[in-house]
Amino acid sequence: MIRLVVLGSGASLPTLQRHNTSVAVQRDGDVFLIDCGEGTQLQWRRAGLRFSKLRAVLISHLHGDHINGLVGFLQTLSLSDRTAPLGLLGPPGVRDYIRAARQHLGLRLSYALNVEEHSEGVIYEGSDYRIECATLDHGVAPLGYSREEDARPGRFDTEAAASLGVPAGPLFGVLQRGEAVTLDDGRVVEPAQVLGSPRPGKRVAYCVDTRPTEAAVRLAEGADLFLCDSTFGDDLTEEAGRRGHSTASQAADMAVRAGAQRLLLIHISARYHDPRQLLGEARAVFPQSQVAEDLMELSV
Repeated sequence: MIRLVVLGSGASLPTLQRHNTSVAVQRDGDVFLIDCGEGTQLQWRRAGLRFSKLRAVLISHLHGDHINGLVGFLQTLSLSDRTAPLGLLGPPGVRDYIRAARQHLGLRLSYALNVEEHSEGVIYEGSDYRIECATLDHGVAPLGYSREEDARPGRFDTEAAASLGVPAGPLFGVLQRGEAVTLDDGRVVEPAQVLGSPRPGKRVAYCVDTRPTEAAVRLAEGADLFLCDSTFGDDLTEEAGRRGHSTASQAADMAVRAGAQRLLLIHISARYHDPRQLLGEARAVFPQSQVAEDLMELSV
């Protein structure tokens, strides 16, 4: 199960209700942080997340509301006696940003910071998942991200296993992991005999600070959860396009085209004190929409 914590859900101007957009993605104890605006480390603490579990920070682009909290966050990790290496992945320019912080801000860390710049493709691979990025449309070439797990074995048919003489217990688990078992009488039972069709792995996509773009649709294809830029409502469609953002209904349209299961409206402009307008416009296009709130937790 993937757990997401919305550390911030607002756009450029933080408010008392919404910090700058930032999200923590956690599975099996490992945490990835996506974007790190002002106040992110305080939200991290409020959410009860552990600094020691952080594996990498992903930056979408170098606008201040997505990166102004990064140096302080990295320093806090160092002050917490971190020694494990940390990945920092982002678009071209992030390496210069860290170089400038070391030169002018005195950034000194107790751990290795492995900085990588990307623009497209798979950028991180775990034991059973991968993280992919693509360039979106905002004027400064921000990155959108998706995290996808490997396909999972089909559902286990206990009745079929019993009919084949497999005793309930540890052998059930072996078959569920996709491995054959040998019974006491010498017969071999293959996983295909007791498992249904493979199930797609869970997929989460994150695309903020972008106009509607096919790159976001590709990242969100079949996603169980799609976090998408919804800075404005339909009343400001022209402004959204001029400033490189999407409206809630445009985010919903991308979710429909991607075949996503759920849509989370995020990067909400401070002018929308009551987000019901955005939610209504999104749900008119894609009913499985909801509005992100700071410190909201979601499971996938």
